[in-house]
Amino acid sequence: RVPRPTDCQGAPAGMDEVHQLFFRSLMGRAHSSLAELVDSLVEEGCVRTRGVIDAFKAVDRKFFLEGAGEDEVEAYVDGPVRIGKLHQSAPSVYGTAVEALELRPGLSFLNIGSGTGYLSAIVAQLIGPNAVNVGLERHEQLVRLASAKCGALGLDIQFHAGNCFNIDVGRSMKFDRVYIGAGAPRDAKFLFKLLKYDGIVVGPLEDDEGVQSLTKARCRGGKKYAVTQMLNVTFAALVKPGEGSDDAAAATDRISVVLHGPAWDSGRRHVFPPSFCQKVMFLYWMNQLEGSLPGKLPWELWTKSIIPMLPWDSFEPVIHVKECAACGADEAKMQCSRCRTVYYCNRDCQRKHWSSHKATCSG
Repeated sequence: RVPRPTDCQGAPAGMDEVHQLFFRSLMGRAHSSLAELVDSLVEEGCVRTRGVIDAFKAVDRKFFLEGAGEDEVEAYVDGPVRIGKLHQSAPSVYGTAVEALELRPGLSFLNIGSGTGYLSAIVAQLIGPNAVNVGLERHEQLVRLASAKCGALGLDIQFHAGNCFNIDVGRSMKFDRVYIGAGAPRDAKFLFKLLKYDGIVVGPLEDDEGVQSLTKARCRGGKKYAVTQMLNVTFAALVKPGEGSDDAAAATDRISVVLHGPAWDSGRRHVFPPSFCQKVMFLYWMNQLEGSLPGKLPWELWTKSIIPMLPWDSFEPVIHVKECAACGADEAKMQCSRCRTVYYCNRDCQRKHWSSHKATCSG
């Protein structure tokens, strides 16, 4: 698709009303209904698959603007919205992003810069009620707005206040899919570490020259990613702690962020991975055996106090990609015969790498 002005995140700050109306007139034709808007996105090729089309039709964009100055902007125009701290990208950009995320039921999702919760609600239609859906937003007022809007639709989405640069990646859960909703500089690529193996991140990423493009990256293990640049965009940049002038968000910028999945509750076991549920079932079986170690404690104590302390992804398999230490190729099968901790494609790679590896080889 040829990039259009609708790929912009929002009108430049400080524009007067006349200039803002002119800017919005460039965004696209205003439609009289949600159905017309979605039909136009289909015609343009921004949304293509039946599931994504249905998801956009199921979530009314206007509903997420009500109570936040919706009279100042057309809800059913393919253009961005920025009213104070409230922001939404153009539906065409969201459509392109959602298609690229390759969503399906049960996948966990993280929305960085979740804003009004509109995109999170669309994603919820595709990953279903048995999935972990998390939003992170700097502005507490938007966290409350998104929680209220999605709650009114009966959607179980966790919205948290925090700055993405303060995410403790090591202590946070890993996600199948991540969307970054603001311009990400090169030093924000640490957010890729929040992905599971074969996970996908989509967002406006900057290149070495600072040029943004809506980019898709799939984790291939270790530090390897398959990267596809989809279209040029201009998003407002992610705000680092201490850079923003917003006093209300300053307190949020000082908070360390750890993203957890839900705590165990047998009534919500459907949102837990099969690996977690299987371990709980095994523990319950052991608890019922007379003389077993788990049986020394009441089952109620296990379910109320012990199991809820375990991280949501405690028992998810860790996939180790055997990467050649010399050339970086995947699926290397030959080990160092001495330490057996590094892998190579063949003996040629092993010989080339020996001068570097011999100092640390523990064999």
